[in-house]
Amino acid sequence: MPTPTIWAEYITVELKYGAGRAFEAVLAAEQPRLRGEALWYRLVAGGSTPRYVRLRPRKSLASILEERADQTLPDKVNDLVAKVSVETLILRPDMLVNVTPVTDR
Repeated sequence: MPTPTIWAEYITVELKYGAGRAFEAVLAAEQPRLRGEALWYRLVAGGSTPRYVRLRPRKSLASILEERADQTLPDKVNDLVAKVSVETLILRPDMLVNVTPVTDR
């Protein structure tokens, strides 16, 4: 479960056909080198290509931008990737129903 924060970096990685196992092997080897929390999810239903999502919760937009170097994927996966998109998400508390957001104290 991700750390509750207002900001998050959301990266979608679409792989070339059949590259899923090799991609996961590189991620497993590189994960300990990443700074901070980075959560990976694999699309298990739908979609036309193997697809993964990395979610990196952060305290602020500044912290996302300061960690730009950590946004890149390991060079070892370059030949496996068909497309990458990067988004910055921000929680809008006014869109929550029956949930109290966690704030920095």
